[in-house]
Amino acid sequence: MKTFTLILITFLIIPTKRVSAQAPAQIPYFSLQEVFTGKSFKTSDLPKEGLIIFNYYDTGCSHCQKMGAGIAEQLQAFKNIKFYFVAMNDVEYVEGFINMFAKKLRPHSNVSFILDKNGQFISLFKPTQTPSLYIYDAKTHKLLKHLDGVDDVKVLQVALQQLIK
Repeated sequence: MKTFTLILITFLIIPTKRVSAQAPAQIPYFSLQEVFTGKSFKTSDLPKEGLIIFNYYDTGCSHCQKMGAGIAEQLQAFKNIKFYFVAMNDVEYVEGFINMFAKKLRPHSNVSFILDKNGQFISLFKPTQTPSLYIYDAKTHKLLKHLDGVDDVKVLQVALQQLIK
């Protein structure tokens, strides 16, 4: 019994290595769909200047709703940034998300809603939580920052301020 207890305590005390998926260092090739137009949306459609933020979210996720509302409230502060809200949810759920939490996002030219019907975004970007935000340089397509599971827009703003310095 003493040996068993010692082994159990050892496993509880010794830190275990946590395996986590890594965000892609470069924006991978993808082919998704714009939610409201139904048009194809590919890597080649991304802007060439500024920053690109992919926000992988679920319309029923309270953390995602909080982040969406925060981005909507602070949208004017996000200069030279293109947001892509990517979800697997059907159009009516995306519309409900916008109407309930982020009305200011829909009419903006720097915000697009993208549909990921087949889970392509998940397999390429490997989010582990929602929301999962990926900040890329538009010119180089290089990953600058990945925020996983963050629901406070202030954390996003601080991350962007640190990148712009």
